[in-house]
Amino acid sequence: MKAGDVFFFINFKFDDGSIQNKLLIILNTPHDDEPYLVCLTTSQHKQWRTKVLGCHAEKNYYFIDANQDNFDTDTWIVFEKIYELDVARLLNSCLKEGSYKLFELDVTLWRALKNCISKSKDVEQDYLAMILRETT
Repeated sequence: MKAGDVFFFINFKFDDGSIQNKLLIILNTPHDDEPYLVCLTTSQHKQWRTKVLGCHAEKNYYFIDANQDNFDTDTWIVFEKIYELDVARLLNSCLKEGSYKLFELDVTLWRALKNCISKSKDVEQDYLAMILRETT
């Protein structure tokens, strides 16, 4: 797994304890003992999320419409919360649950997403440093 991969995570556990299958975007390629940083995607439209293509850093999401960049439905890449996954959790999910990499983001989309995340006032500086060092 590396930065820019789109990963289908089976039985992703949220902070509130709920579990759901989720499409994740891997935001970094860990160095040494760093965790993987991931953000979630959703196809659920909320009133406060527009369907205007591209970056909405002030609201912590990036919108892609259906049939673009390997996404088959309108998709919001949301980074209001960035999750940490250790390598063991990711591997365990692959081996025991059947989670898997779907595809890599197009280079242009990956750069645009990183740029969008960098404009957010809500992303922790440590996370931002790990995300922005990626050159993919």
